[in-house]
Amino acid sequence: MEVSQFTDYSLRALIRTALAAPGERTSAREIAEGYGISYNHVVKVVHNLAKLGYLHTSRGRGGGIALARPADEIGVGEVVRDTENLALVECLSHGGGACPISPACDLKRVFAEARRAFLEVLDRYTLGDLVRTPAGLRAILTPPATPALA
Repeated sequence: MEVSQFTDYSLRALIRTALAAPGERTSAREIAEGYGISYNHVVKVVHNLAKLGYLHTSRGRGGGIALARPADEIGVGEVVRDTENLALVECLSHGGGACPISPACDLKRVFAEARRAFLEVLDRYTLGDLVRTPAGLRAILTPPATPALA
């Protein structure tokens, strides 16, 4: 199983934001540059994460992106549920899809069980768990400071 790029970028944006020092904010530009991904994609992801209540965003001087709640209170499974289509097969989608064998097929049950197991594992982790040892992540995701001009 592979999560969508949108879910992947959502988790990455949350990780980068969680690495900010207390009181510090990050930006969509910093997230995009840190991961080498499209700024436009990051803007869409950040907007959605703010709408879902994971991030606070503000514009202007002193603005930026911050977590809306502590990293230890943001579940990985919760984020995946909010950003991913977890139907996996047509018969698990809302409305049941149009599969003609759905009423007699056990595939739906098997995929529902697999989805449950997948989410149970993700539910054991929080964003805080993903950034417990931040030094290596910060070194990779934070651009080096530019020297001051003399």
